[in-house]
Amino acid sequence: MIARAERAAFAAVLLLLGAASLALALHGNVEHQSFKAFYCAGVAVRGGHDPYLVEPLRACERRYEATQLPAGYVEPAPLPGYALAPFVVLSLLPMRAAAILFALLLVLAAGAGAKCLSASIRAPSAAILLALTPLTLLNVAFGEIAPLAMLALCCAAYYLRNGRSRAAGVAVSFALLQPNVGFAAVLAMLLLVPRARAAIASTTGAFAIVSLAMLGVAGNAEYFFDVLPLMARAELPAADQFSSSRLFYLAGASPGLAILMAQLWFAISLSAGIILARAFARAGQPDMVALLPPAAVLLLGLYLHDVQILIAVPAALVVTARAPSPVFRALGAAGVALLVAVWTQRADRAVIALDFAGVAGGLYAVLRGTLHRRLLLAAAGAAIATLCFVLVNTVAPSTTAADLHTHPFDAAPSAFAAAAWAKYLLATPALRNMEFAPQIAAWSGLLILLACALGSRLGQTDANRRDGDLRAPLAVKL
Repeated sequence: MIARAERAAFAAVLLLLGAASLALALHGNVEHQSFKAFYCAGVAVRGGHDPYLVEPLRACERRYEATQLPAGYVEPAPLPGYALAPFVVLSLLPMRAAAILFALLLVLAAGAGAKCLSASIRAPSAAILLALTPLTLLNVAFGEIAPLAMLALCCAAYYLRNGRSRAAGVAVSFALLQPNVGFAAVLAMLLLVPRARAAIASTTGAFAIVSLAMLGVAGNAEYFFDVLPLMARAELPAADQFSSSRLFYLAGASPGLAILMAQLWFAISLSAGIILARAFARAGQPDMVALLPPAAVLLLGLYLHDVQILIAVPAALVVTARAPSPVFRALGAAGVALLVAVWTQRADRAVIALDFAGVAGGLYAVLRGTLHRRLLLAAAGAAIATLCFVLVNTVAPSTTAADLHTHPFDAAPSAFAAAAWAKYLLATPALRNMEFAPQIAAWSGLLILLACALGSRLGQTDANRRDGDLRAPLAVKL
């Protein structure tokens, strides 16, 4: 009876998430955001053109914009060839149909990820899906691909927990759809899971072949040696950046030095994440090898936005649910609330309701005790988090389209789209404001997550193995 109720609740949440995503796609929200850049890059590749140049990307994007744009405006698609391949397929469909299909794929990714996590932390999949919903919808609204990378990590964690290292190697490779985050999980598994190495090598080798087929040798070289450096420099002043490079840049470092220091920090955080994941794996929790390193590099890492914070939510849920003491569980719950809520959006009714439901779901999934106690604490925690969100948004409201005013600028057809994007940011003062409230909330959540993980490992004996509900497998072959 309980299992049937849980399945019904999961189906209801999934249907609501699907309905909201479908509404966004049908009203054109998806196709006017980053999805149009990915779609048009797919069109360019299919036509034998360079997807990283201003043209034909700009001309394609203009066909799907109803408003007048600055002459030089073009949104780049800074994805490697293998990640553009799905959009080449989607570009065979009309834009609206492709946007709808893409939105529904993101919903299915969130649902499948919730199912994988529910098997790891013995929590209702409906509650976990609620926790993933606010940031999943943000990705749908902006046409981003973070939910697909999140699913890859959740699948890899599920397979690791069940001793299926080769399947985990295949799954984790797909996290490279978001290379700047997925790389952390891939490297961790290469180092810590020997039986996954062949699967990772074969899968990433297949990606390399796809990239060569999509872009050729010159196009792939162009991506690594031109597009990535240009995008990193372009985003240095961007107000929506969550990376440390912006902090170094605003502190007075030159662009090159800011990026170099961010890369050094990435290496440090990556190393810390892998070391911490190794400690969890040795304690009988091998799934953390796939989940913790990406969460670590999301803290002030390279080229990060709010949509990618979704990738840290699974780690926050698992670490908190398995915390060995009430102190660490309470600490982790605060991190869950900070990471689940979407701090970058205006505090309208829909956003407030979504944040409340998401935080409540996340807290219910990780708390222990009776049903009444969990519901009460989850609702109270969600109310506090939502109130904080409203207060922050009142003091520092998010930028809207009405706030944007762009000074005239142009971009040559043969220039890189990333260079044109840099000009657009410099010509639009509202996109370079000095507000840091959303970043501080996310950074705080990530710091709490890592502190909780470290504290749990340092203070934990074998209590988790004696816990009948959250017992980790004692003999998992990596």
